Amino acid sequence: MEIIKHIEGFEKVLAALGFWPSFHDAEIISFAVSRALPLESGVSAANLTVHVRQYAEVGAGTAEYQLAIVKSILVNFIFNGVLDLSISEFNHQNVINSITFKKTEFQGAPSISVDIESIWGFGGWLQCNSVAVESVEELPIVQA
Repeated sequence: MEIIKHIEGFEKVLAALGFWPSFHDAEIISFAVSRALPLESGVSAANLTVHVRQYAEVGAGTAEYQLAIVKSILVNFIFNGVLDLSISEFNHQNVINSITFKKTEFQGAPSISVDIESIWGFGGWLQCNSVAVESVEELPIVQA
């Protein structure tokens, strides 16, 4: 949990959910990488949008037991200064097991390592200079 203090804007996720999620069963909605134009100063950046749902147990211990969605949010991450990147697959769902952040070094300089563990579809890892939560958007709850 200490690493989230190194993520600028982590408080937006805490305010929306009340905790920092593991991102288990979240879905990657979009991923984009960009770099500065020639003659511009700047470094590469990656944007990642993750759909996170919070569930509550209904009827625990009974035959009517079910999980009900109580909150649905989009978390928009920005990874500044992408140093190394490896991603694979992208499909219509992109369910992940987790997103983990770890303070590390890259070529002797402090960096953050980000691991996106796939369940099905998108997955990968990257090294970057910094991570920020650009925004958190609450979505309407749609029950299946």
